[in-house]
Amino acid sequence: MSDTQDIPHWDEDLSRQHIDYGRYFIPEREQQMAIMTQLLKGVPGPISVLELCCGEGLLAEMVLSELPDVTYYGLDGSVLMLKIASDRLSHFGERVKLNKFELADVTWRKDYQDVQAVVSSLAIHHLDGAGKQALFKDVYAMLATGGLFIVADMVELVSPVGRQVAADAWDEVVRQRATKLDGNTAALDFFLREGWNTYRYLDPEDIDHPSPLFDQLKWLEEVGFSAIEVHFMQAGHALFSGWK
Repeated sequence: MSDTQDIPHWDEDLSRQHIDYGRYFIPEREQQMAIMTQLLKGVPGPISVLELCCGEGLLAEMVLSELPDVTYYGLDGSVLMLKIASDRLSHFGERVKLNKFELADVTWRKDYQDVQAVVSSLAIHHLDGAGKQALFKDVYAMLATGGLFIVADMVELVSPVGRQVAADAWDEVVRQRATKLDGNTAALDFFLREGWNTYRYLDPEDIDHPSPLFDQLKWLEEVGFSAIEVHFMQAGHALFSGWK
């Protein structure tokens, strides 16, 4: 990986945990995907959509189902995630192109030019502030005029009390989703035991490097994005976008 940061890497064990527990850990997961899909409907078609860290293909499946004129490019660093995404999206045929990549590597960024939309969910927080700024600049360059960039991600809280509020809210989100989906709190027990709540257990040596939401909105504006908006915020998780 070129131009990488000295941070621990996401591994396949974490991929498996995310597949098994993402439905509990991500606040209003279905609503966030629906918002992203609705935003993409505002881009005149036919369009090509590039997803950074596509995971198991859940967002892609919704987008491809609801926007029949989309060609979808999905990138991920996990072989396991790409295998599951490939199986999930196989019935969309040639509309889907999946490839392995490393988010912090700059070389892939020249391979996707004039796409109409770039989207990312729960990935960019693995880059530090400088890495995010570089990525935002490169995404702006790869977008066609009138293109859209959508980010759904964890953000840093800038005050101790703000971090505490986010930590408590995230615990409650997981408790509610576990109870609703399974009728028990086993998923919450795992969430607490494994220290998944970044706002409670943030470690500078960890793979998570969230940046403040306000900073990220400014970085988008600085590289040229306009009509920058925040569409969702809960438990330290934000969804925001900008247009070229």
